[in-house]
Amino acid sequence: MSEVILKNLTKKYGTNTVVDNINLKAENGKLVSILGPSGCGKTTTLRMIAGFEKPDSGEIFFDGRTVGTLPINKRNIGMVFQSYALFPHMTVEQNVSYGLEQRKVAPEQIKIWVNEALSLVHMEEYAKRKPKQLSGGQQQRVALARALVINPDVLLLDECLSALDKKLRVEMQVELRKILENTGVTTFFVTHDQEEAMTLSDIIVVMNNGKIEQCGTPFDIYERPATRFTAGFLGKANFFEGKVISSENNLVTINTKTGNITIPALNAKIDENILYIVRPEKIRFVSEGGIKGKIEHVTYSGNISLCSVNCGSQTIICEIQNTISGERAKKGDNVFIDWDCSESVKILGGD
Repeated sequence: MSEVILKNLTKKYGTNTVVDNINLKAENGKLVSILGPSGCGKTTTLRMIAGFEKPDSGEIFFDGRTVGTLPINKRNIGMVFQSYALFPHMTVEQNVSYGLEQRKVAPEQIKIWVNEALSLVHMEEYAKRKPKQLSGGQQQRVALARALVINPDVLLLDECLSALDKKLRVEMQVELRKILENTGVTTFFVTHDQEEAMTLSDIIVVMNNGKIEQCGTPFDIYERPATRFTAGFLGKANFFEGKVISSENNLVTINTKTGNITIPALNAKIDENILYIVRPEKIRFVSEGGIKGKIEHVTYSGNISLCSVNCGSQTIICEIQNTISGERAKKGDNVFIDWDCSESVKILGGD
């Protein structure tokens, strides 16, 4: 296990800067998810850590030693790819033992370590099978065992759950987290799936256009986004943007492009340009007061209903918990919506 530091890391392809002077620290034993849209630089960053790509500038440190010029086989990393990349002609145990054999580990020790790795991922009984005889989830476990059996300093996971169906992917998120907690290996996990990042991570790194937009715990990233991009990329959000024309008793009136809207919010100053966000699940229907609107659309999702409420100057998205006793929201309903003023997160403007 290693502490990993990326210092002023930059990668260009011709005139296109794919990774732009990023700095990042992964503490020993932590799982860091790199999250962002396609083309943001997350996979290129992972490939530089692995040694598949050479940085144009900047340094990579494992436990204080620079590894930027070391070849892949000298970095002691384990990697799980999106395709798993198992050898189809080998059995499960042969796939897992391959890396140890390349390191000239004694056969009797290989057997012990392979059994331990397969036990860790609950695949002992499948040791003699070949990849084509396994399900997608089982192949993913074998690929993980192969990466962990060499006792890597750093584990790199590249979209390794994306090929699984949703139910199995959710199950594997929980299982993967348990496995990594048991091994204590420092892990980088590249994904575009927000739910995966929230479930698995100690730290989430949100990237956009080659730069780090924000780095923090899942709670910090979701509840206190630092930029509009982070707020919009990680989960649903309502944006209230414009000039403050009044602020009294924790009610702020904002002149937006489509008209004035008064919302519960804190820390606003008259005449400042401001941007607040409010998550849909923070909003509630009230019997009177609040913001008046009309439900334009309802999406039923089992435990919740997602409602689009036309409030005149703006459409507000609300996530309402469905209950057995309560009457569900319907298209065309006239409603009042409200939220706690402290739930309005200020991104732009003020102190």
